[in-house]
Amino acid sequence: MPVIVNNTEITDDSIFAEMQYHPASSVEEAQYKAAVALTIRELLLQEATRLGIVAPVDTSTQEMQEDFKISRLLEQEVVTPEPDEVFCQHYYSHNQKKFHDSEGKSVPFEYVKTPIADYLKEVSWQTAVKQYIKILAGRSSIAGIHLESTDSPLVQ
Repeated sequence: MPVIVNNTEITDDSIFAEMQYHPASSVEEAQYKAAVALTIRELLLQEATRLGIVAPVDTSTQEMQEDFKISRLLEQEVVTPEPDEVFCQHYYSHNQKKFHDSEGKSVPFEYVKTPIADYLKEVSWQTAVKQYIKILAGRSSIAGIHLESTDSPLVQ
């Protein structure tokens, strides 16, 4: 069964072609994962179009143009805070078991604060993107698959 996103059809053939990128324990699970991925991609592309985001003319393939538009959309619309030293120190203090060397000694905060900041920034980014997708799904008409969605920008 095809998926419809705001009157745009994602065909069964597209879903079957996408399945190879979604390892799963069953064909049905791979098909579902592929359908979700294509639905999210379509939501993001539609929002990029709505906001007037275009790819450079010299971008060679349609896939590259779409990837460019999605990247620009996320850069523009998903803003996350930079983890400051206080927050990094808090994370370090509450996760001491993660910060030991090969001899079991605690690694000083100064040696791990940059990787901690990078980790916290990545987690924040992933959370914000998931929330943004839920908001887009909440504003959209989607048939043929269920995506988590929200009508409020205040998601967790």
